[in-house]
Amino acid sequence: MKLELRGVTVSAEGAKNSRRSWPVRRSLLVCLTDVTGGWGLGEAAPLPGYSSEAYEDTERALGSVPPEAVARALDTDDLRTALASVAALVPSSAPSARFALESAALDWRARRGGVSAPALLGAEADAARPLAALLGSAASPTLLTDAQRAFDDGYRCFKLKVGAPNALSSELSGAAELRAHFGDGVSLRLDANAALDATALRDAGSSLAALALELFEEPGGALPAGVPLGLDESLQGCEPDRAEALWQSRAARVIVLKPTALGGLLHCRQLAERAEAGGLEAVVSHAFEGPVAWRAAAALALALPNGMAHGLAPHGALSSWPGDHLPVVRGSLHAWSEPGLGYPLELAFP
Repeated sequence: MKLELRGVTVSAEGAKNSRRSWPVRRSLLVCLTDVTGGWGLGEAAPLPGYSSEAYEDTERALGSVPPEAVARALDTDDLRTALASVAALVPSSAPSARFALESAALDWRARRGGVSAPALLGAEADAARPLAALLGSAASPTLLTDAQRAFDDGYRCFKLKVGAPNALSSELSGAAELRAHFGDGVSLRLDANAALDATALRDAGSSLAALALELFEEPGGALPAGVPLGLDESLQGCEPDRAEALWQSRAARVIVLKPTALGGLLHCRQLAERAEAGGLEAVVSHAFEGPVAWRAAAALALALPNGMAHGLAPHGALSSWPGDHLPVVRGSLHAWSEPGLGYPLELAFP
């Protein structure tokens, strides 16, 4: 087994939250190649200021993986055992590196079997999952126009960023405008990336209640009663037992799974299974990565039970990559039939 790495930097239009932007994104592509020429791709793209590790940490972690150890880890018929063994080759302190190596292993294994990555993970051949459109700041002057465009494209779930300094009132006004315009024809989600405190949220209680939110991700402080809580970055660094204790103690209703930040496909699937057993929803989301990581996350989303919209609507950074046609139609993610992750080797390693 040979393990190759290649760094890629692309522009990332629209990659931002209410307090930070990422005009460029750096990815480290991984290629596993066996003695017969079979190959698989993965992508590590830690998000600065959000992910727990830096790009350089990811590079060191993947550069120190012995290729022969990957071959031994993959020498089993059981997929979960193989992915767990591959993940164990990378320290948990480098979650995006774990995700990349697991993704490459999944891609290699699916290609070897002539099936798609979603199918190998257990997705139905015709699986489709709704997606949430990320519209950016809830105070954006073009919010209604952007939302209408997304609605016309088939999206029925909108996610808005809130938490900019001294902007909560205008942000909630923007969200209220969307609710008034679309009525109950759309679901609304807010995400503060832990930027709001309990006082601000308490003072906004009546405004939040009027929005009939589907989800409020990572508010920062305690939410008013009745507003459904979603956990995202709070799950970073948590093993399943600790993660479950966290969402139980905070009475969360949804967990948001970013494989790049949480440490891989198998870990996220384990969290999703625990959440489902406890009556919670699990949605998969991106961290503005490239198409290889996006497709790996999409494969996981397609293999999970159908439910709430996943946070995998195409984002601006994807258009900076060569040649990828994403399996998204009318606001829904669809299973693909191409082997593996479906991204060509010649585009990743030209």
